[in-house]
Amino acid sequence: MPDRVVTAIERLLEDLGVDIVEARVLRFVVQEIHDGKTLEQALAEPYVINNTTEVWRREMLERPEVVNAVEEEIEKAFKARGGE
Repeated sequence: MPDRVVTAIERLLEDLGVDIVEARVLRFVVQEIHDGKTLEQALAEPYVINNTTEVWRREMLERPEVVNAVEEEIEKAFKARGGE
């Protein structure tokens, strides 16, 4: 195989690997929030720190999945205190 083809395949596999790790970390953060941790606590977990960069953790704050999880927990807390 020509070197450029091998390089292209390697890049594709690296990108897919990062996407899988990011998806797992994202699911982990959302689950931690649903389990009662704050977003700050979830992002400070060793699993998250070890598998992401600081830039990616900042960008995670804009992810719809994370925003929805936080909103759901706020809504639950509000309802638990007698709000509607």
